[in-house]
Amino acid sequence: MKKIIKKNIFNKKEKRILSYESNIETYLNPIIPAKRVIPDWYKKIPQWLDNKMFNDNFTIRPTVKLCVPFLDALSIGYVITLPFDLYIKENDGVPTIIWPSNAERFSDPRGEVANEKLVPTGHYSIEFLWHPWAAYTVPKGYSILFTHPLNRNDLPFTTLSGVIDGGLVMSPQGNIPFYLKKGFTGLIEQGTPIAQLIPFRQENWNSKEIKGLLKIGKMHYDSSNSVFRGWYKKTFWTKKEYN
Repeated sequence: MKKIIKKNIFNKKEKRILSYESNIETYLNPIIPAKRVIPDWYKKIPQWLDNKMFNDNFTIRPTVKLCVPFLDALSIGYVITLPFDLYIKENDGVPTIIWPSNAERFSDPRGEVANEKLVPTGHYSIEFLWHPWAAYTVPKGYSILFTHPLNRNDLPFTTLSGVIDGGLVMSPQGNIPFYLKKGFTGLIEQGTPIAQLIPFRQENWNSKEIKGLLKIGKMHYDSSNSVFRGWYKKTFWTKKEYN
Protein backbone atom coordinates (compact mmCIF):
# COMPACT_ATOMS: atom_id res chain seq x y z
CA MET A 1 0.00 0.00 0.00
CA LYS A 2 1.31 3.43 -0.95
CA LYS A 3 2.41 5.43 2.06
CA ILE A 4 0.34 8.54 2.70
CA ILE A 5 2.39 11.65 3.41
CA LYS A 6 0.62 14.27 5.48
CA LYS A 7 1.24 17.79 4.20
CA ASN A 8 0.48 21.03 5.98
CA ILE A 9 -1.43 23.21 3.49
CA PHE A 10 -1.60 26.19 5.86
CA ASN A 11 1.03 28.92 6.06
CA LYS A 12 1.81 29.03 9.77
CA LYS A 13 3.76 32.28 9.34
CA GLU A 14 0.70 34.03 7.94
CA LYS A 15 -1.32 35.36 10.88
CA ARG A 16 -4.76 36.81 10.27
CA ILE A 17 -6.59 38.75 12.96
CA LEU A 18 -10.22 38.84 13.97
CA SER A 19 -10.39 42.36 15.44
CA TYR A 20 -12.96 43.35 18.04
CA GLU A 21 -13.80 46.01 20.61
CA SER A 22 -16.15 45.51 23.55
CA ASN A 23 -19.16 47.76 24.03
CA ILE A 24 -19.07 47.11 27.80
CA GLU A 25 -16.31 48.63 29.92
CA THR A 26 -16.48 45.84 32.48
CA TYR A 27 -16.51 43.00 29.91
CA LEU A 28 -13.39 43.46 27.82
CA ASN A 29 -13.20 40.02 26.17
CA PRO A 30 -16.63 39.23 24.72
CA ILE A 31 -14.99 37.28 21.88
CA ILE A 32 -12.63 34.47 22.87
CA PRO A 33 -11.14 31.37 21.21
CA ALA A 34 -13.70 28.54 21.15
CA LYS A 35 -11.11 26.18 22.65
CA ARG A 36 -11.47 28.07 25.95
CA VAL A 37 -15.12 27.04 26.43
CA ILE A 38 -14.99 23.28 25.81
CA PRO A 39 -17.96 22.07 27.91
CA ASP A 40 -17.42 19.99 31.05
CA TRP A 41 -19.80 17.28 29.82
CA TYR A 42 -17.47 16.63 26.88
CA LYS A 43 -14.39 16.52 29.11
CA LYS A 44 -16.09 13.87 31.28
CA ILE A 45 -16.90 11.52 28.40
CA PRO A 46 -14.63 8.43 28.54
CA GLN A 47 -12.79 7.24 25.45
CA TRP A 48 -14.61 3.89 25.64
CA LEU A 49 -18.22 3.10 26.54
CA ASP A 50 -18.46 2.28 30.26
CA ASN A 51 -14.66 2.73 30.32
CA LYS A 52 -14.30 -0.66 28.64
CA MET A 53 -12.40 -0.89 25.37
CA PHE A 54 -14.30 -4.06 24.33
CA ASN A 55 -17.66 -5.61 25.12
CA ASP A 56 -18.08 -9.31 25.98
CA ASN A 57 -17.91 -10.18 22.27
CA PHE A 58 -14.61 -8.29 21.91
CA THR A 59 -16.23 -5.57 19.81
CA ILE A 60 -14.45 -2.27 20.17
CA ARG A 61 -16.51 0.42 21.94
CA PRO A 62 -15.16 3.92 21.12
CA THR A 63 -17.07 7.08 22.05
CA VAL A 64 -17.20 10.52 20.50
CA LYS A 65 -14.20 11.40 22.69
CA LEU A 66 -12.00 9.63 20.13
CA CYS A 67 -13.57 11.54 17.22
CA VAL A 68 -11.10 14.27 16.27
CA PRO A 69 -13.54 16.01 13.87
CA PHE A 70 -16.06 16.38 16.74
CA LEU A 71 -13.50 18.14 18.94
CA ASP A 72 -12.35 20.25 15.99
CA ALA A 73 -15.92 21.50 15.60
CA LEU A 74 -16.12 22.40 19.30
CA SER A 75 -12.82 24.29 19.25
CA ILE A 76 -12.64 25.92 15.81
CA GLY A 77 -12.68 29.71 15.56
CA TYR A 78 -14.05 32.00 18.24
CA VAL A 79 -17.20 32.45 20.32
CA ILE A 80 -19.20 35.44 21.49
CA THR A 81 -20.03 35.00 25.17
CA LEU A 82 -22.77 36.41 27.39
CA PRO A 83 -21.68 39.49 29.36
CA PHE A 84 -24.31 38.99 32.09
CA ASP A 85 -26.41 36.25 33.64
CA LEU A 86 -29.84 35.77 32.09
CA TYR A 87 -32.88 34.20 33.71
CA ILE A 88 -35.58 32.63 31.55
CA LYS A 89 -39.10 32.57 33.00
CA GLU A 90 -42.27 31.26 31.39
CA ASN A 91 -45.64 32.96 31.84
CA ASP A 92 -48.71 31.30 30.32
CA GLY A 93 -46.56 29.54 27.73
CA VAL A 94 -44.62 32.67 26.78
CA PRO A 95 -40.90 32.93 27.66
CA THR A 96 -39.51 36.10 29.23
CA ILE A 97 -35.85 37.06 29.53
CA ILE A 98 -34.90 38.70 32.84
CA TRP A 99 -31.63 40.66 33.08
CA PRO A 100 -29.72 41.61 36.25
CA SER A 101 -30.61 45.06 37.56
CA ASN A 102 -27.25 46.59 36.57
CA ALA A 103 -27.18 45.10 33.06
CA GLU A 104 -27.95 46.92 29.86
CA ARG A 105 -30.36 44.90 27.73
CA PHE A 106 -28.54 43.03 25.01
CA SER A 107 -31.43 40.97 23.67
CA ASP A 108 -34.99 41.76 22.65
CA PRO A 109 -37.97 39.82 21.36
CA ARG A 110 -38.74 40.57 17.74
CA GLY A 111 -42.06 38.78 18.09
CA GLU A 112 -43.69 36.77 15.33
CA VAL A 113 -41.42 34.97 12.91
CA ALA A 114 -41.37 35.56 9.17
CA ASN A 115 -41.79 31.84 8.50
CA GLU A 116 -42.35 28.94 10.91
CA LYS A 117 -39.69 26.91 9.08
CA LEU A 118 -37.10 29.23 10.66
CA VAL A 119 -38.03 27.92 14.11
CA PRO A 120 -35.89 24.96 15.26
CA THR A 121 -37.84 21.91 16.39
CA GLY A 122 -38.82 22.11 20.06
CA HIS A 123 -38.44 25.89 20.33
CA TYR A 124 -40.91 28.70 20.96
CA SER A 125 -42.21 30.44 17.84
CA ILE A 126 -40.90 33.77 19.11
CA GLU A 127 -37.82 35.29 17.57
CA PHE A 128 -35.40 36.94 19.98
CA LEU A 129 -32.41 39.06 19.01
CA TRP A 130 -28.93 39.10 20.45
CA HIS A 131 -27.13 42.43 20.21
CA PRO A 132 -23.51 41.26 20.23
CA TRP A 133 -22.04 43.86 22.68
CA ALA A 134 -18.92 44.14 20.50
CA ALA A 135 -17.79 45.51 17.16
CA TYR A 136 -15.76 43.00 15.14
CA THR A 137 -14.35 42.41 11.67
CA VAL A 138 -11.92 40.34 9.58
CA PRO A 139 -9.77 41.57 6.65
CA LYS A 140 -11.11 41.83 3.12
CA GLY A 141 -10.72 38.57 1.24
CA TYR A 142 -11.96 36.63 4.28
CA SER A 143 -15.42 35.93 5.68
CA ILE A 144 -16.92 34.74 8.96
CA LEU A 145 -19.36 31.86 9.29
CA PHE A 146 -21.56 33.00 12.16
CA THR A 147 -23.49 30.11 13.69
CA HIS A 148 -24.83 28.44 16.83
CA PRO A 149 -21.94 26.97 18.87
CA LEU A 150 -21.19 23.69 17.10
CA ASN A 151 -22.22 20.46 18.85
CA ARG A 152 -23.71 22.49 21.72
CA ASN A 153 -27.19 20.99 21.73
CA ASP A 154 -27.13 21.30 25.52
CA LEU A 155 -27.67 25.07 25.34
CA PRO A 156 -31.27 26.21 26.01
CA PHE A 157 -31.42 28.30 22.84
CA THR A 158 -30.46 28.07 19.18
CA THR A 159 -28.79 30.93 17.33
CA LEU A 160 -29.38 31.18 13.58
CA SER A 161 -26.51 31.15 11.09
CA GLY A 162 -25.15 33.64 8.59
CA VAL A 163 -22.02 34.62 6.66
CA ILE A 164 -20.36 38.04 7.04
CA ASP A 165 -17.79 39.22 4.50
CA GLY A 166 -14.55 40.88 5.58
CA GLY A 167 -14.09 44.63 5.63
CA LEU A 168 -17.52 45.22 7.15
CA VAL A 169 -17.33 46.11 10.84
CA MET A 170 -20.26 44.49 12.63
CA SER A 171 -21.84 46.92 15.08
CA PRO A 172 -22.88 46.13 18.67
CA GLN A 173 -26.33 47.29 17.58
CA GLY A 174 -26.57 44.41 15.10
CA ASN A 175 -29.38 41.87 15.31
CA ILE A 176 -28.63 38.15 15.69
CA PRO A 177 -31.81 36.01 15.73
CA PHE A 178 -32.19 33.17 18.22
CA TYR A 179 -34.93 30.95 19.64
CA LEU A 180 -35.49 29.59 23.14
CA LYS A 181 -36.20 25.92 23.80
CA LYS A 182 -39.69 25.10 24.98
CA GLY A 183 -40.04 24.26 28.64
CA PHE A 184 -36.73 25.73 29.73
CA THR A 185 -36.76 27.94 32.79
CA GLY A 186 -33.68 28.88 34.74
CA LEU A 187 -30.33 30.57 34.56
CA ILE A 188 -28.09 31.06 31.54
CA GLU A 189 -24.76 31.99 33.09
CA GLN A 190 -22.43 34.82 32.20
CA GLY A 191 -19.72 33.54 29.84
CA THR A 192 -22.03 31.10 28.03
CA PRO A 193 -21.17 31.01 24.29
CA ILE A 194 -24.08 32.30 22.21
CA ALA A 195 -22.49 32.12 18.74
CA GLN A 196 -19.41 30.69 17.05
CA LEU A 197 -17.36 32.73 14.57
CA ILE A 198 -15.39 30.70 12.03
CA PRO A 199 -13.17 32.77 9.69
CA PHE A 200 -12.46 31.40 6.22
CA ARG A 201 -10.78 32.64 3.06
CA GLN A 202 -12.97 33.65 0.14
CA GLU A 203 -12.20 31.27 -2.73
CA ASN A 204 -14.00 30.03 -5.82
CA TRP A 205 -14.81 26.33 -5.91
CA ASN A 206 -16.31 23.87 -8.38
CA SER A 207 -17.71 20.39 -7.80
CA LYS A 208 -16.72 17.49 -10.03
CA GLU A 209 -17.32 13.75 -10.04
CA ILE A 210 -14.03 11.86 -9.90
CA LYS A 211 -13.94 8.15 -10.66
CA GLY A 212 -11.86 6.11 -8.25
CA LEU A 213 -12.72 8.01 -5.06
CA LEU A 214 -14.83 5.09 -3.83
CA LYS A 215 -11.79 2.83 -4.03
CA ILE A 216 -9.61 5.34 -2.19
CA GLY A 217 -12.32 5.88 0.41
CA LYS A 218 -12.47 2.13 1.07
CA MET A 219 -8.68 2.00 1.35
CA HIS A 220 -8.73 4.79 3.94
CA TYR A 221 -11.59 3.11 5.82
CA ASP A 222 -9.72 -0.19 5.94
CA SER A 223 -6.53 1.57 7.04
CA SER A 224 -8.33 3.38 9.85
CA ASN A 225 -9.75 0.06 11.06
CA SER A 226 -6.30 -1.52 11.15
CA VAL A 227 -5.54 0.33 14.41
CA PHE A 228 -7.63 0.87 17.52
CA ARG A 229 -7.41 4.68 17.36
CA GLY A 230 -5.48 7.64 16.00
CA TRP A 231 -5.11 6.81 12.27
CA TYR A 232 -6.87 9.95 10.99
CA LYS A 233 -5.02 12.23 13.41
CA LYS A 234 -1.63 10.78 12.49
CA THR A 235 -2.33 10.71 8.75
CA PHE A 236 -4.44 13.69 7.72
CA TRP A 237 -5.35 15.94 10.64
CA THR A 238 -3.75 19.40 10.77
CA LYS A 239 -3.59 21.51 13.89
CA LYS A 240 -5.59 24.73 13.67
CA GLU A 241 -4.63 27.79 15.69
CA TYR A 242 -7.16 30.36 16.92
CA ASN A 243 -5.72 32.55 19.66
